[in-house]
Amino acid sequence: MNHMNISEVKTIGNGILRPEGVMALNDGSLYTADARGQIAHVQPDGRVDFFGDLGGVPNGICIDPQGRCIVANIGNGEVQALSRDGSHEVLLTQAEGRRMRAPNFPYVDSRGRLWVSNSTEKEDIESALWHPLPDGCVVVVEAGREPRIVADGLYFANGLTLDRDEHYLYVAQTMRRNIVRYAIEPDGSCGPAEIFGPSPLAQLGLPDGIAFDEAGNLWITFPQWNAVGYLTPDGELEIVLEDPEKRILRRPANICFGGPDRRTAFIGSLDGTTIPYFPVPHPGMRLVHQPRP
Repeated sequence: MNHMNISEVKTIGNGILRPEGVMALNDGSLYTADARGQIAHVQPDGRVDFFGDLGGVPNGICIDPQGRCIVANIGNGEVQALSRDGSHEVLLTQAEGRRMRAPNFPYVDSRGRLWVSNSTEKEDIESALWHPLPDGCVVVVEAGREPRIVADGLYFANGLTLDRDEHYLYVAQTMRRNIVRYAIEPDGSCGPAEIFGPSPLAQLGLPDGIAFDEAGNLWITFPQWNAVGYLTPDGELEIVLEDPEKRILRRPANICFGGPDRRTAFIGSLDGTTIPYFPVPHPGMRLVHQPRP
């Protein structure tokens, strides 16, 4: 995909506070995180309503097969399942005796397993960015089992995803400016970490959110760079959007795909109040809440 001009990017919705996580629903609407402890529901015509009383600061989100919004609440250390009626339950606060202080991003796979990145053990997340330590991890939650830490020793574990065949777990390791992946064993445990793509990705290449498209490109948001790009299946970095003046992109933090045939990318951000979106050449990889043809 060629480099896009930022003027080609449109926006939808407004009045959202720190819409870090974004997910496209099948009816053309969007869910986004809102820093006031709630979720914003953005209609296709741009109208926004809010629901939920989650406390903290909702961060990454995904949708489970039941249509609930799974929220990694980085502000209160809870992973929450929010229903459309505004009620929620807490799915995760600890694993193997360790308090998950900074849940960052959730992902539900085809087997119903919930994968969650925990960025740091520190209560002060800002200090984890200024003085990074290998204290991030990934937890798996599955029915009938206690939460398990399956990947550890990460320098600020951020966005995560599985590939289409669910052979590998991919994690954005923000403070090492790289993407790491782990082979997934039959029992859901993970093999050793291996780096995917360049390391570092770039001078300002601190990755945040990641998501695959159907062509096997791993899309990445770069908040400090104010850019969006992807790693090809061969691990080469291609930058699609750069917005140094922050005209549209305001520290992009997550990316999801929706709309007809999942051919539209929607961008969550740390400093935005609206959701940028643009067409992509390949459909986004189907997530568990998105219907099969």
